[in-house]
Amino acid sequence: METAARRRALTIAARVIEKTVNADHGDHAGATPACACGGMARYAGRRKKVLQCSLGKMTLERAYYHCSKCGKGFYPRDRALGLEGTWLSPAVTRMVGAVGAMESFQEGSDLPAELAGLDWDAKQVERTAKSLGREIELDEREHVEPAPDGEVASTMYLGMDGTGVPMRKDEVDGRPGKQPDGTSKTREMKLCTVWTAEDRA
Repeated sequence: METAARRRALTIAARVIEKTVNADHGDHAGATPACACGGMARYAGRRKKVLQCSLGKMTLERAYYHCSKCGKGFYPRDRALGLEGTWLSPAVTRMVGAVGAMESFQEGSDLPAELAGLDWDAKQVERTAKSLGREIELDEREHVEPAPDGEVASTMYLGMDGTGVPMRKDEVDGRPGKQPDGTSKTREMKLCTVWTAEDRA
């Protein structure tokens, strides 16, 4: 009864948000906004998109623009809400990334269904986790935080260790592991840390 009541409450909440967002046509950027390629895009009506959010499925209506110069189209609302190229909301994307990092992709697809009533397959978890990984890698390469005082310590320390990363069954097939039956559920990933002890008393 409580599971059914939760599902019903979430569905009602999703419909309320869906209605509110779709009633707002503030994503209409005029008849011919500028395209990223430098050309001028034209308004081509409003189009629907089924979105998986933390409340369940939701259908969004968005203004669509098409550029004849580059032949590509775009949705201002998708850009604003972080939905370009995906049907998962940012909140669900974080959930998928979290379970994909802690469990195998298959187990990561089962856990959200059990805890939050959200259904997606193992392949979706894998695609989302890998996409987030590429974004994180790029961000870490492009944004390096300098030392607070602008100086680098004269003595630094380097530590290295390994940890197990959950993998799909076919990726550990035949590999010995620490499971009771001698099989493995993970593969090793090396971690490296760099630190300084300059501030220690």
